[in-house]
Amino acid sequence: MAGARARTNSAARVLAMMVVRLWMMLRSVEAATYIVGDATGWTNTANGGASFYSSWASSKTFEVGDILVFNFISGQHDVAVVSESDFSSCSTSVNPLATPPVNYTLSANGTVYFICTHDSHCSQGQKLSVTVGTASGPTASPPGTTPSPPGTTTPPSTTTSPPPPPNSSTGSMYVSGGVMFISMAVCLLTMW
Repeated sequence: MAGARARTNSAARVLAMMVVRLWMMLRSVEAATYIVGDATGWTNTANGGASFYSSWASSKTFEVGDILVFNFISGQHDVAVVSESDFSSCSTSVNPLATPPVNYTLSANGTVYFICTHDSHCSQGQKLSVTVGTASGPTASPPGTTPSPPGTTTPPSTTTSPPPPPNSSTGSMYVSGGVMFISMAVCLLTMW
């Protein structure tokens, strides 16, 4: 009887450790929050003009659930989600999202396009296209050749630098590892 109790206590400890490990792994795959333009924010005076936001986005890998934060001065800038054609032509006939800061959650795979509708800010480079959930990550959007939207509203980020690194599969590895640990724990418990 004492031996069975010791095995049960051991199994319970192993299960508790596995649950804690699974929780830690799952926490590592939570959505990311990105400040658009980092310290520069969302502005038309960014050094580099149109290439600034392209370069910014090219170093990121965007996934569904990630949040883009647009920081700007109300009344001087805004942000609007637009179609590919409005992005290419800098059409300002769309309504901006809200007052700053604007937090935009990427809700679907595909490319999302953003522009500033104030004056000629978009044509000065204040526009962004973001590719969400593809193996290639954010992509460059040379003038007139931006990718098409997925049919849902999602944010864009202009990119004119080399292709970004491929998306990491770390999240799926963590989940697979967690499933493996849970399976092992169940096996251990049923053996004792």
